Amino acid sequence: MSFRFRALRLPLAALSASLGLVCLSAQSAQALPFFGKKPEAGTKAPSAKGAPRGQTPRNSLVEAPSPQAATAEQSARAKPATAKERQAARSLDMINQASFWLGELEKNPADDEAALEGSIALRRIGSAERAIQLAAMGLQVKGESPQLWSALALGLVASGENQPALQALQKAVSLNPKDPNLHSALGVTYDRLERADLAAPAYEAALKLAPEDAGILSNYGLSIAMTGDLKKAEDMLRRANQSPLAPPQARQNLALVVGLQGRFEESERLATRDLPPAVASENVAYLKAMLNGGENRWSQLRQEKTN
Repeated sequence: MSFRFRALRLPLAALSASLGLVCLSAQSAQALPFFGKKPEAGTKAPSAKGAPRGQTPRNSLVEAPSPQAATAEQSARAKPATAKERQAARSLDMINQASFWLGELEKNPADDEAALEGSIALRRIGSAERAIQLAAMGLQVKGESPQLWSALALGLVASGENQPALQALQKAVSLNPKDPNLHSALGVTYDRLERADLAAPAYEAALKLAPEDAGILSNYGLSIAMTGDLKKAEDMLRRANQSPLAPPQARQNLALVVGLQGRFEESERLATRDLPPAVASENVAYLKAMLNGGENRWSQLRQEKTN
């Protein structure tokens, strides 16, 4: 069961979440400039004296590097980064973090730290498939790592691979039961599998660990809405929006639930806080057509969900 709502896709595949379950770029890993732009073929960078490199001026005393020097340079590049360099890399933007950790894995494919950090960075820039691959590489080295199982699970959730994600999340939660993000992701996955009966306990477990987490509250609120209890869903979403850290998705989820109750002007006001007015107006027009058309499409969708 699914229907389209501009800025949200139901059922629940576009839930807001503090761990970035639905806030990832759609850009593929192959399109990302991980290693910078390569020089065009045939282009030669000028040397300090203006002559193209590779063309030594006559009578020049410049000599090519010795084989020993070249070997030393290659060995330096092959050495893993120091702990200080790795710590510094964590302050880079996510694209450059991904590039750094991929470089470390090229030096040593058994580097579980690089696999973990690279997986996290790749997922956050929208490269879920590559993130899964790196987490799996790390698990070949450290098969019971809670962090690597979490990275694998969240990558699978981000990629929409719901059944494998469920299995990985169950393993990750068993290894790290105090992580509220894992419980919330488990709720999201159960929702995608249309198991609201199992999603609710997962969200409740997440809220016990992080009672005021706006992302978890927003996920849970939209989950409740899909069961038909719009009033309870609205209360949950308003609670989410009380947080100064509430993500834009929390407001859009609230706008959706308010609109589904027929309060269209309020819904549009909420939506325009994050969307262009024309898009917010289009959303409301869609809701009106769905609720006031020849048939109540929302009621029909709910009925289909319960059958």
